[in-house]
Amino acid sequence: MLVARVVGVTLLAMLALPALAIARPGEVSGLLDFSGIDEAAKEAVASGEIPGVVVLVGRGDAILLQRAYGSRRLLPSPAPMTVDTIFDIASLTKPVGTTLAVMALVERGSIKLDAPVGQYLKEFSGKQFDEITIRRLLTHSAGLGETPPNATVARGFPAAVRELAKLPLEYPPGSAFQYSDTGFILLGEVVHRVSGAPLDRYMEHILFRPLGLKDTTFRPKTSVMPRVAPTEFANGHLLRGEVHDPRARLLGGVAGHAGMFSTAADLARICRMLLNGGMFDGQRLLDAATVRTMWAVAPDGRGTRTLGWDVTSSYSRTMAPFFPEGSVGHLGFTGTALWIDPPTRSYMIILSNRVHPYGGGASKIRDLRIRLAAAAGAQLFQPPVVADPGPTSGPAADGPAQENRLPGEATLPPERVLTGLDVLADQKFSMLLGHSVGLVTNQTGVDSRGRRAIDLIAGAPGVRLQAIFSPEHGLTGLVDADVPHGVDPATGRPIWSLYGATRRPTPAMLKDVTVVVFDVQDVGVRYYTYLTTLVYVMEEAAKQRIPVLVLDRPNPITGRVVEGPLMDPDLQSFTSPHPIPVRTGLTIGEFARLAAAERKIPVSLTVVPLVGWQRERWYDETRLPWVNPSPNIRSLTQALLYSGIGLLEATNLSVGRG
Repeated sequence: MLVARVVGVTLLAMLALPALAIARPGEVSGLLDFSGIDEAAKEAVASGEIPGVVVLVGRGDAILLQRAYGSRRLLPSPAPMTVDTIFDIASLTKPVGTTLAVMALVERGSIKLDAPVGQYLKEFSGKQFDEITIRRLLTHSAGLGETPPNATVARGFPAAVRELAKLPLEYPPGSAFQYSDTGFILLGEVVHRVSGAPLDRYMEHILFRPLGLKDTTFRPKTSVMPRVAPTEFANGHLLRGEVHDPRARLLGGVAGHAGMFSTAADLARICRMLLNGGMFDGQRLLDAATVRTMWAVAPDGRGTRTLGWDVTSSYSRTMAPFFPEGSVGHLGFTGTALWIDPPTRSYMIILSNRVHPYGGGASKIRDLRIRLAAAAGAQLFQPPVVADPGPTSGPAADGPAQENRLPGEATLPPERVLTGLDVLADQKFSMLLGHSVGLVTNQTGVDSRGRRAIDLIAGAPGVRLQAIFSPEHGLTGLVDADVPHGVDPATGRPIWSLYGATRRPTPAMLKDVTVVVFDVQDVGVRYYTYLTTLVYVMEEAAKQRIPVLVLDRPNPITGRVVEGPLMDPDLQSFTSPHPIPVRTGLTIGEFARLAAAERKIPVSLTVVPLVGWQRERWYDETRLPWVNPSPNIRSLTQALLYSGIGLLEATNLSVGRG
């Protein structure tokens, strides 16, 4: 028994302790586990979703992770991706290029945010343009269309401004949000005319040179071409060092909406400067007040944008849900992304060449961004749960003292524990904003105040509860037979039973669902069928390319003890979904990660972790309300006994169940 306990606790520690990422030069990772980033990036490359990607995660002045995966190019000859690869960053030009140039001129008093654009571009000086202000151009709320016809910019500046002024407005300025390359093309020319220098030269003067950005430019020099990641073929010619965006190409490669090339390291310097309130290495590039103004949510962007940056618009869904409220960022068409959380001074940079060599890959880069952002966010913004394996020899190795107590006899002072649902609610369900949710839950899916996940999600602004899925015993947890489909009377949403004619969600059930949320309390025992339902949900969601969000809950019988034999692989069944010990020692979220990894389920999985839970705590030490998870588990003591007695149910022995 002593050996079994030691092996069990050691196994648990291996599963639960954050793996120390091997630090590359310049990395400071500490106890943060970025293995999820490694896994997601490697899988995307191996499956051919993208040729390659560079990922950088930073906090303050420290680089926590900077790694390259896959290939810089596939054609004309393969070349490996390196961290110093230079990328066409596409629309990241808007926030880290044009917007910073405009804000520098605002700071100098040369531009006023609420002035009509006609004050700086004479072609827009008519009364009909008075409501098109610099602020509205920055927040994509100026009434302009998304992309102008190529013919309007084909002759370059200044003719392009005259042609753009002839285009009709698509909505009254200030009344809506519509992402607009057109507006930023105009802003680039505003910078030119106000500063007296073309946008690229002005950026070189105020940003690139002062920050020491060696590889950031609009038109890369021939000497760095070997490090430039090519994009795709255009008119039979492979674009490398030439901007991918066709309108930016027509404008000579320098435009306010696209055209910049950069590396992860250079972009990290820009992030650090902004997070330091405009300072870098003792040199001030912008006033702190200017940065605050830039990142303040703007009402003209319908509250979804700041000046030049995204916050919660529909374009942000692959990144923003995994960063705290108050974060800002932007995406780029070529497969780039940058997201910053000013309060924690954290940031993430994703640079890929997803359009190489023949275009496409938009849906795949969305999936990858989600997985990368989820993996980073789980480490940066939630306190990791660290297992203490305890002594591996001596008297205490047979288990900590509190294992000898009965449930109800607390030896640890109760401390408030937040479940994944509590954390999600505390974040105002921002991770679900804009999504149509399929919720797998039952009577245990309540927050620390006893409110149903169903009602909380159904009432969350900007979130649609599309469907409810119930496991064995149904939504009430009282049914001891097959469960029929139904309708939730409070919300009117359909309830699809996953313990009836089918035990897996079908494509028809998942229709119009854009994210599956799993919130069910298990009892820390292998043969509890809620684990199987979770595995089936992840497998079916993966087939439909629907991300899964697991709201973590405590293991009621502690996370310190792993006991019992492993299941034989050939004995998999609905009561034995995966080869794990009888007493798992895992939370439902930890099991989800383990099962997805070991079964190689290609699911975009995010676990919203517990806060305040310690592995040695029994459920009655969490201050969470006890809800019977199933008809025959009506107390914590019964949950503990079930972990042993349930093992005998398939034998000829009576286990006292009537």
